[in-house]
Amino acid sequence: MGGDLGPRSVVPACIRFLQRFPLASLKLYGPAPQLQDLLREFHSTSVADRLEVVPCEQVVTQECNPVHALRRKRDSSMACALKAVADGEADAMVTSGNTGALLALSRSILGTIEGVRRPALGKSLPAEAGSCFLLDLGANIDCSAEDLVQFARMGVEAQRVHTGKRQLKVALLNIGAEPHKGTEEIRRAAELFESESSIDYFGFVEGHDIFTGVADVVVCDGLMGNVAMKSAEGVIRLMGQKAFTIERKNPFKRFFGQLAIKLLRKWRTQVEPARYNGASFLGVKGNVIKSHGGASSEAFYRAMITAKECAEADLAGRLSRALAP
Repeated sequence: MGGDLGPRSVVPACIRFLQRFPLASLKLYGPAPQLQDLLREFHSTSVADRLEVVPCEQVVTQECNPVHALRRKRDSSMACALKAVADGEADAMVTSGNTGALLALSRSILGTIEGVRRPALGKSLPAEAGSCFLLDLGANIDCSAEDLVQFARMGVEAQRVHTGKRQLKVALLNIGAEPHKGTEEIRRAAELFESESSIDYFGFVEGHDIFTGVADVVVCDGLMGNVAMKSAEGVIRLMGQKAFTIERKNPFKRFFGQLAIKLLRKWRTQVEPARYNGASFLGVKGNVIKSHGGASSEAFYRAMITAKECAEADLAGRLSRALAP
């Protein structure tokens, strides 16, 4: 029950999810008294028969480092939820908890798919023409060219689940589109991409190209991906705040400010970060979705939708088959 808001954002999202999907069932892992109080507060009676509370006193905090989580948090709500996936008791798990701990526990409890060098975090982001799947988003800071090629193969399978498209263009995120730009490892990755028959390689793209739709999958190391994603989220929030700041003293500004608000409201509903919450941890033997640590109830609900899509499409199984040696 990690995350900045804890179960207060999770519980109403779970109730909403069950109300929308009558065939679904959920398990909530965490301190039972707190969860039961929140379930009563949010009137969960109508879905009570499909929502099970699994008592867990241990919680992985945001300050907990991965090594401590592996050694001392094996009975935490995060670890128990992962065990449920590993044992086939759940089709997917969603958490807003500590990212480093989640990655470490996922690899330990679920194990990695055969042939996977490094699991990666990725998510589908809005673009001019549909969406773009960006990975890695922070699981791996230092990546080899071979890692980036494997990320691309995993990203293609994930984006096929989200879009239904078979032919997907893949690009490498770089500081410029010219062939000589970037580090030696990125340039070497480009050579490997060009020789990889299973990848439709587009070339290098810059940060702004993630949202233009020139590529369906954009691959990078975890540092670049995390900065790119969070920078975009920050710009969207800033524009949303500016749109609602109207100069009251000037009628001319107020008139055009109202027009801008109407347009930006429509735009914001399409690109609001909460709509695209939920990154898939690709490469482990199970469907694991990482929600933003500060996710609202709406955002956590969206992450649950992502988990449902991945489970129904058997994304982990598809990755296992696609990456089989």
